[in-house]
Amino acid sequence: MYERDRELIVQFGLRILRSNHVSGTSGNISLRVSQDMIAITPSGVPYDELSAKDIPIIDLEGHLVEGNLKPSVEHQLHCLIYKTFQDIHAVIHTHSIYSTVLSILHKPLPAINETLLMIGESIPVSEYANAGSSQLADYVVSCMKKSKAVIMANHGLVCAAKTLQEAFDMCETVERGAQVYVTALSTGLPIHLIDEKCAKEAIEFLSNNYGQRR
Repeated sequence: MYERDRELIVQFGLRILRSNHVSGTSGNISLRVSQDMIAITPSGVPYDELSAKDIPIIDLEGHLVEGNLKPSVEHQLHCLIYKTFQDIHAVIHTHSIYSTVLSILHKPLPAINETLLMIGESIPVSEYANAGSSQLADYVVSCMKKSKAVIMANHGLVCAAKTLQEAFDMCETVERGAQVYVTALSTGLPIHLIDEKCAKEAIEFLSNNYGQRR
């Protein structure tokens, strides 16, 4: 069952690998397949070796429902996100270079351009906890109540959205913003942010006008 959902995870696993958001077997991807079950990447399997049959199906308590492989060690994080936010149907966790730089600095990414404003006023950094722990899941979900993209301290980036395409686009936007921000910081010159009034106007305008509408 859930062949199409599993295949989507395989496809987006290749996309995050080829886009340099991850290397080796780092990061993980999941997709809600029913109200209380998700498909998630298996632990320790290279993205370019995955096939749909390798993708485990688990319930939101982390119990294996279908499949033969152990789910990602970060399944507690994914499960808590889905349990907390009913409108979230896809989660991508990456180790993108510049986002990870900010994670090591424990430095949030401010909305330095209008594209980032569409995600939030800033991308927060969650407190540090060990990978795969329930504490890490708690810290990330706490931050996610303000922004569906969260930089994980000394770890990487996690983005949650309605679809895998939206989550992937969010990862791309944050990583590019992080690259620009880290580069700007390296100059030693002042960083100029969009003021609050203009930021609110930009968000309203883009929300109503950006993209194709029917």
